[in-house]
Amino acid sequence: MAARERGGACSGIRVVELGTMVTAPLAGQLLADFGAEVIKIEPPQGEIMRGIPPVFEGRSAAFAQWNRNKKCVALDLKSPAGVSAAQKLVDGADALVTNFRPDVLKAFGLDYDAVAARNPDIVYAALTGFGPDGPYAELPSYDMVIQGLVGLMPNQGGDGPPQPIKSPVADKISSYSAVMTILAALLHLKSGGAGQKIEISMMDAYANFILPELFYTRTFLDAPPPVQWVKSIYNPFELSDGWVIGFLMTDRHFEGACDTFGLDSMRGDPRFADPGARNIYQPELMQEIAGACSHMNVAQFVGLARANDLPFAPVNDLDQFMSDPQALHNETFVEFSDPDRPELGRLKLLNSFARMAGTPVDARAFAPDVGAHNQELLSALGLSAEEIAAASGRQPSQRDNAIV
Repeated sequence: MAARERGGACSGIRVVELGTMVTAPLAGQLLADFGAEVIKIEPPQGEIMRGIPPVFEGRSAAFAQWNRNKKCVALDLKSPAGVSAAQKLVDGADALVTNFRPDVLKAFGLDYDAVAARNPDIVYAALTGFGPDGPYAELPSYDMVIQGLVGLMPNQGGDGPPQPIKSPVADKISSYSAVMTILAALLHLKSGGAGQKIEISMMDAYANFILPELFYTRTFLDAPPPVQWVKSIYNPFELSDGWVIGFLMTDRHFEGACDTFGLDSMRGDPRFADPGARNIYQPELMQEIAGACSHMNVAQFVGLARANDLPFAPVNDLDQFMSDPQALHNETFVEFSDPDRPELGRLKLLNSFARMAGTPVDARAFAPDVGAHNQELLSALGLSAEEIAAASGRQPSQRDNAIV
């Protein structure tokens, strides 16, 4: 690995991203947040997310959310010059993260065997829908396909139709899983091990993330099924001007709720006698509290609960969360301007989730324009202006940082 520069914890690590949509781009962004130099290779017209609305001044907000802190090189991988440039970038990298199809990578000489033959220390992370082989290996996949397959949606729907989590959570957890595994492989390499290929399937990453609690009733294969089981521990209830949600499991919290909300009668109810019972009958427990507090508004209820150390929160919409005192204190969202692109005005992004005392982790740069770093990175490989133009699929007179 390159010598570490002062900066983030991953400074000195070079990562090439061959990605589109969410899984590989988010993995690249996370590594970039921690200080890695992440080089995103895109086609000359930019990857598909650059066209997803809303678009302002030629830039997509959707693309911006998954691609901050990176460098971008636009290459025409349908041309020998573009393929050669991509191979040279990968050959000088510590890690590669991709969600391209295996056959596409092989056609470009960017499959693991070809890359490892030139760069044996590479940590090569391939994200796929279902894994590299098996009956589904060649099938297309999106987040909702994985959500449907893995088995949570009927549970989400309760007595109604199956319901997805309305967020690309399978995509996102696959990205986080890839980053954890890449960093583990880089640590192995640093301690004297070898480079290696990493396989992350969205199906397995999502299953490992989302299913453990559903496996409570499937763990002991030779035990009889439980007589009763948890209906739902997620039970928002409505007050006079909005909704709240909470959870009462420990004896301390249960006793505190009885005192705070004047519900002494719950103390003798066998449904709420201990943590196990309260876990099963959480919906009924919340109904009791909702009935006793229906005259309150959200601020009154949450204020009373917090004053008595009870775990409740308002059910916020996004605007309410963005103005929440704790979110403001944590700088959960970061606002800045890009001096190189003043036409964009003020920008707001989610900040990194991590705070490290000795190394910065931040959203320090807006997503780059297409080919913004062609000249910097390709000239460093020894390519002439004409060769850079050929590799990027543009005439030498065209701007390298075209907006899509």
